[in-house]
Amino acid sequence: MKLQFLFTSVLPLLTRAAPSRQSNPLWYDQGLYGAYPWREYASFDLASPRVNVLTESTQCDPGYVFLEPRGRSVSTPGPMILDAEGNLVYMEKKWGEVMDFRPQTYMGETYLTFWSGTDDGTHGRGTYYMLNSSYDVVHTLTPANGLEGDLHEFELTSAGTALLTIYEVIPADLTSVGGPADGWIYDGLFQEIDVATGALLFQWRASSHYAVDESFAPLKSHGRSPDDAWDFFHINSVDKDPATGRYYVSARYTHTVTCISPLPSSNDNNNTDGTDDGNSTGTVVWRLGGARSSFTDLSNGTASDFSWQHHVRWHPADNTLTIFDNGAYDNNDRLATPHGHSRALVVRIDEENMTARLVAALVSPAGILAHSQGSVQRLANGNFFVGWGHSAAYTEFKVTEQQQSDDDEEGKELKQGDEADVEVLCDTHFGAAAFFGWGWVKSYRAFKSADWKGYPRTSPAVRVKRNRLHVSWNGATEVRAWRLMGATAAAAAKEDEKEWVVLETVEKSGFEGLLHLAQAGREVEVVRVQALDGAGSVLGVSAVVDRSSGMTVDGAYEPMQDRDTVALQLLLAVLACMSLGLIVWACWMPMKGVIGERKSYRRVRL
Repeated sequence: MKLQFLFTSVLPLLTRAAPSRQSNPLWYDQGLYGAYPWREYASFDLASPRVNVLTESTQCDPGYVFLEPRGRSVSTPGPMILDAEGNLVYMEKKWGEVMDFRPQTYMGETYLTFWSGTDDGTHGRGTYYMLNSSYDVVHTLTPANGLEGDLHEFELTSAGTALLTIYEVIPADLTSVGGPADGWIYDGLFQEIDVATGALLFQWRASSHYAVDESFAPLKSHGRSPDDAWDFFHINSVDKDPATGRYYVSARYTHTVTCISPLPSSNDNNNTDGTDDGNSTGTVVWRLGGARSSFTDLSNGTASDFSWQHHVRWHPADNTLTIFDNGAYDNNDRLATPHGHSRALVVRIDEENMTARLVAALVSPAGILAHSQGSVQRLANGNFFVGWGHSAAYTEFKVTEQQQSDDDEEGKELKQGDEADVEVLCDTHFGAAAFFGWGWVKSYRAFKSADWKGYPRTSPAVRVKRNRLHVSWNGATEVRAWRLMGATAAAAAKEDEKEWVVLETVEKSGFEGLLHLAQAGREVEVVRVQALDGAGSVLGVSAVVDRSSGMTVDGAYEPMQDRDTVALQLLLAVLACMSLGLIVWACWMPMKGVIGERKSYRRVRL
């Protein structure tokens, strides 16, 4: 009982502890600042994570980090952008929990994309969103045929289409895995739809190509009703090669990466060798991993022994796959990987010789074993950026591939020592490592990109506090400096820029800037802040606020004139008289009752 009280009552309170600006990295990861250390702002009403930067390097990509923190210790889940140092750039709470938040290109323009909806624990039901550079929703997408959009994948292609994952409950014979003949499964589907029109271009479903006995997921008591269908496949990522039109599908519960041709099969038999099917559009070209892998593993099995994996991406330039190998089924590490930790894999595929070779295995410095979620991204500079999913961390690696010998190219097995050289460049935690296994702070995926430029339609937010002015502008990426300006109230009312004087200009550092009001002369009654870009041009201007109270001042504000003062004094006098009358009445009524009772008493005695 005491242990339960500790977990349910005491430890959650730790998540409200905020570390100082210079927090101790060791204390941070031990949880002394809570599971989710955060920082507050004066001019912004949300708190962002205070990250723990354990390793940093100038070789790391300078782009923004895109997260979607959620979990028991995250009070305001939602999409979030941090800069390379971990400073907040943008966060929004109105969407609630989102998944797969990142910038993507559609028709030559960059959008923020994500899924939002109901998370059922292992899959979801919701809608896909695309936001422009002003954070306006410009496209919303849902699957075709009345199906519901799953949370796992929302991938835009260069052809103006989107790849979406779907879970659909269908009947299935489960006798081969010890279940009922009239059982139920979650089928794994993906669709490619046209973003502009919503038209369905292609659909593929796992049940037409995979037998239920290929699943490694425990059946338990699932599959006996539609409300408790068995998830035998668990589709969690889809990618497409724009040149060949082939799709690459990750299935967590079959431990497979499947290459699919969009062309229909020429044979009408449902093969179980993993190579073909004619019952639905889309031929299985090959499978990597699982019970029926199509490849010979040249790396002593380490290129294809991944399990419970996520986020597979195909890189046609060098014929490699990147795979986030979770290596564990659940938090108890049941059915866990022999490697002892999760890995981000780079695997080279040779379709001519049907061989797979492990190029690199990227492991967290903390030896994280994340039993769910996770991502691995190849960056423009050649580095690899890994989000550790169920564990609140992300790491950037440098991979230097060794030169291969002629014997290697002929298909001779490689030894473990022949893998590429891997270097940890940057390693960051946005939650305490002591809580990683509990999933109290997590992000389904993590991405890094320098492509995003945000120009919000809002204005910079300001707050006066203790003779200092705090300023921030949520989502504005191009601000390089803050300019504090002051004026008299009368001058400000004229709406003449010449009436404003520059009081201070400071370089933007972090999310919130600090400007000092003490140096302003007494004649300064109102202030405002201009947000400047790198060239000194004004991107936005805050509201005009009173220097002393910090209250927003209307643009048409004028100093109170004598005639207004007389009218106000008369109004106050009337209100004072009314208040005094109410007080007298309130006191008189009880006294009146007492006097009446005394008179009645005297009459009785007489």
